[in-house]
Amino acid sequence: AKSGLLPAAKPPRMSQLQYLTVGNLEGVLVASNVPDESADEQKLADFCKRICQKGLNLPKNENRVLQNGSTRYMVKVVELKSDASNRAIFICVTESETLSPKLVLRDYVAFFWKKIDESTFASASTDGALNAKAQPVFDQVIKKYGKDKVAETKGKIDQLKDQMSKNVKQQLDNMENLEETEARASNQRHSMVHQYVKGVFVISVDLEENANKFKQTSTSLKWKMCCVNAKWTIILVVSICVILTIVVVIGVCMTDPEACKSN
Repeated sequence: AKSGLLPAAKPPRMSQLQYLTVGNLEGVLVASNVPDESADEQKLADFCKRICQKGLNLPKNENRVLQNGSTRYMVKVVELKSDASNRAIFICVTESETLSPKLVLRDYVAFFWKKIDESTFASASTDGALNAKAQPVFDQVIKKYGKDKVAETKGKIDQLKDQMSKNVKQQLDNMENLEETEARASNQRHSMVHQYVKGVFVISVDLEENANKFKQTSTSLKWKMCCVNAKWTIILVVSICVILTIVVVIGVCMTDPEACKSN
């Protein structure tokens, strides 16, 4: 009978490399590492042991990929220089389709032989005998190939999409605020125009009144100036007449003093 319970959720994958190991032809996995905590270590180890035991049947120094369901076993068999009858079988286990077996195995093998020599490898006879010495090798491989670049890129794209959505929302909010600001500015402009027109009208009325006053003042001033001019003209004419009379009298008296005295 079914219990009715849902199956337990699979733990999140910590690395796209599930299992790293190197073994000999006897099926002894002398160094192993499990980068993915959700991986079934025992199942992967058993399958890798069977691969190692068939190492003599696999081509040397070639990158092979063995498929077991969705799991890919990237394998490279390396012949020992010190013992042509012995082999070191390097295995990287992953479910990723984007990892390149050529690149991963090339670096894995190179890192391993830089840290561990062939004699040390050949003398190891138990599972995990070289785990401690090989840990820096595993760290290098995991650091370089453990991250799922596709998932990481997808995560960055999702972050970018979220940021763009926030930016668009912010822009829409800014547009609404801008419309409100424009409406207030338009009302202020209308109010200012109304006040300006009203002010211009008041100024024009004042100017018209001032013009009328100026016209009246100028007419009065003009009349006053005319009177002053007439007054001085009369004074000037009378003065000239008096002077001419005096000159005539003096002239007559000088020509005929006797007549002048008698007159």
